[in-house]
Amino acid sequence: MSGRVYTADEKYNIIMESFQNPNIAIASICREHGIAVSMFYKWKEQFLEGGRKGLAGKDPDKALMKENEELKGIIGEMTIANEILKKNYIKRKR
Repeated sequence: MSGRVYTADEKYNIIMESFQNPNIAIASICREHGIAVSMFYKWKEQFLEGGRKGLAGKDPDKALMKENEELKGIIGEMTIANEILKKNYIKRKR
């Protein structure tokens, strides 16, 4: 098998070929495209998982971005509080 990198579109087309031609063996499709059968099944599982996430109606990227912004806010508040504490500590020490 080759060590070439396949684009998302190429992977999609290979997977869709298996759905459109159910009478053709997966091994035959893999041989035609120069990929291992295990790679095909890995791509297929990733493809189906993406579909499951899409059907769930949740956008994991938006949720992660929201959590990230909240955490950045907390870090900002803690940084400010830390600076204030440092300044007060230095003043008391003098």
